[in-house]
Amino acid sequence: MKNTILTAALLTCLLGLPFSAVARNGDPAPKGWLLIRSGVANDNNNYGKEDSDSNGKLQGVSVLCADTSETAVNVTNLIGTDGTRVWGPNRGIARASTVINLGGNVVIDALQNNPNHCLINGLTVSQIKGIWH
Repeated sequence: MKNTILTAALLTCLLGLPFSAVARNGDPAPKGWLLIRSGVANDNNNYGKEDSDSNGKLQGVSVLCADTSETAVNVTNLIGTDGTRVWGPNRGIARASTVINLGGNVVIDALQNNPNHCLINGLTVSQIKGIWH
C-alpha cells in the first residue's frame, strides 16, 4: 500500500500533473473552472440586488463552479448539485479564466445543499455581463 501511494505521487510529479488536494471555502477557483450563473446573466437586471464596493466592482456574485468541461451533460449535472433553488431555462456559462483575466476573482463558497457554490468578486456590471455565453 505504501509503495502504491509513493508510486502514484512520483508519477504525478514526473508527468507534471497536480497532486490532488481538497479545495476549501475561501480558496480561489483556478483558471479554467466552469462557471454557471442562473437567469439571463448578460442582463443588468440579473445584478440589481448584488453588492458592490466604492469603485462599483461587484462583490459576492453567486455562481456554480467546478473543474469540468463544458458539455450539456456536465452543465446539467453541475446545476443538479444546487439544492437551494429551481433553475429555469436561462443561464450563463463562462470560465474562471475570463474573470481572472479581467482583474476579478472567483472564490469557493460551498454551502449546505449547494456544494459547488462560488462567488465572483471585482468586476463591474459591464464587465460581468460580457463574460457569459
